[in-house]
Amino acid sequence: MTLVLDFSEVTFISGLVLRSMLSMARRVRARGGAICIASPSTDVQETFEVIRFREIFESYGGKLTTGVPHVVEATRAPSQTLQLDILIDDRALSCKDGDTLGTEGSLGAELFAGLTGVGPRPVKFQSDGSHWLATVAQEPGSMVRVDNQVIGPGQQAILKGDHWLQIGEVRLRLHVTLPDAVSKEGERIDDQVRGVFSQAAEWIDKTLKE
Repeated sequence: MTLVLDFSEVTFISGLVLRSMLSMARRVRARGGAICIASPSTDVQETFEVIRFREIFESYGGKLTTGVPHVVEATRAPSQTLQLDILIDDRALSCKDGDTLGTEGSLGAELFAGLTGVGPRPVKFQSDGSHWLATVAQEPGSMVRVDNQVIGPGQQAILKGDHWLQIGEVRLRLHVTLPDAVSKEGERIDDQVRGVFSQAAEWIDKTLKE
């Protein structure tokens, strides 16, 4: 998620609020999002510079912006293969067969930096041509959920469309783009067409007999 704080009319900010914002930014970053301070006044910006708050805030995963930030959506060109993207704030990480997530994962390792209990590669993504699979390691180090359902060690979750993946405190959005020849339900369109014709033929036969 992206959490935006509108500072356009803020003229004074206390130390207690600054500490709360740092804590909030860290928690939001741990869930794959970002907290943004939008349109801070000149006085507030000067305060940030004097106490080096901007530098600290950004190191906690926060951002300063002049408006509401753009949140990325998965947009893919037509393809003949299933494609999986991990959507993080304004980024889309394209997955390849065998990519992993975790402190030593091939994708987004920075998201898990400093988090205790997360294994080096708790989740592995694999494609069998018809589905993307999220496979949980035998020792993930922390609980793994897909759409709030716990996936146990060594188990797999089939990915179709949009999903939420949570590893410990980190929550990410997954998006699967289906090939041109596959419908939203995941069934090949030519198979659907054959099914329709088969049903029509059965109905004609039955009607003629009656």
